[in-house]
Amino acid sequence: MFDESSRELAEHKLIILYMLQKMGIALSNSEICQFLLEKNYMTYFAVQQYLAELVDAKWLDKTRERNSTLYTLTDEGEETVNFFLNHISEQAKNEINTYVQENQKRIRAEYAVTANYFPEINDDFLVKCGLNDDDGNVLMEISVSVVSKAQALAICRNWRKNVSHIYGAVLTDLLKDTEAQTQEFKAKPENFPAPVTEPLDEG
Repeated sequence: MFDESSRELAEHKLIILYMLQKMGIALSNSEICQFLLEKNYMTYFAVQQYLAELVDAKWLDKTRERNSTLYTLTDEGEETVNFFLNHISEQAKNEINTYVQENQKRIRAEYAVTANYFPEINDDFLVKCGLNDDDGNVLMEISVSVVSKAQALAICRNWRKNVSHIYGAVLTDLLKDTEAQTQEFKAKPENFPAPVTEPLDEG
């Protein structure tokens, strides 16, 4: 009985790792839970326990983005899922592969624009903003230090609302008075995600 329970526990953790491996990008807690609960792999509380244990084992990295907790597969997690791949049922792998194929583009678009802030030891705040293409490749990243949380929140909010304008304006200024100025930018206007207007977490 114990051996069977242990095998089930191991497979459940491997299913989470495999899902993140196949998706190839960070996934939110809610995205992971939605899939696992819909397929009746495990309960909500089991998912939270396994995610915490996988982070403790350094097989997953946990970060905050907007109001979501995001999980990313580490190099150690990649090695683990590759080594124990045969411990995951073919049904589970097939269902995950289908889910990834049907949802990967949508999820990548949702996280195309990133904006986070972090407190620093001198009471300043470091703001990191980014823009990625549909394949997760970085198109632009900026980091700026500000003196208050209010400034950090404002930068995050305005980056999300105006990212297409900022991206174009920065590249135009950087390429001003050069032959390269007349060339197209890598990110086309039609590829930008819709502006994000929801309020950021101020707590």
